Amino acid sequence: MYRLAELSDPRRRALGASLLIAGLLGLFVGVIVIHWANFPEGEVVSVLNWIPRGAMWKGLGYLIVLGAGSISMAGAAILWLLNQRLTWARASFAALLAWIALVFYFGIVPSEWLNFAQTELEWSSQTVAFAIPSWLVLGNTVEISFGAIKDAISMGYHIVMLGAAAVLALEIQKIKEGRPASAAKPELRSPYGRPLVKGES
Repeated sequence: MYRLAELSDPRRRALGASLLIAGLLGLFVGVIVIHWANFPEGEVVSVLNWIPRGAMWKGLGYLIVLGAGSISMAGAAILWLLNQRLTWARASFAALLAWIALVFYFGIVPSEWLNFAQTELEWSSQTVAFAIPSWLVLGNTVEISFGAIKDAISMGYHIVMLGAAAVLALEIQKIKEGRPASAAKPELRSPYGRPLVKGES
């Protein structure tokens, strides 16, 4: 993270703008793919009929949106917040961006996953995924449904994302601390063993 603090203003603006534009374009593409993948096979809708249909392509569209949303939020943070003097306007924008990220990662993504698993994948509590060997459960029959797997994935996602959010918050706090000692650039020395000093021109 310390490398972000070392970015010059032109490089910071170029990086932030590039990520923001790429993310917005990715969001546009992902939403189009999700929308058209929903139509039944063979149905002629518009000039975008070449977009494949089916659950797999809809899932791919969701992944595109997830990645593009992350890229666009990172680009916005780098472009308008990184290495900038904090003002009320920037603080308000940072709060808005954090709120958007929380809604996106902890609201929209899990909700869309549950909808996708229930409708497109048909992972319901009535569909058995596998049975636990009877010798592990004292001769009883214990079956695990796809609905349970769907909920377990959702729970695991929340746990991982909460941990990732905590780590990211800690790393952001350290961004101004500069290079750690282990990453410090080696001091250049002359053949005589003295540190090289850049002379004035």
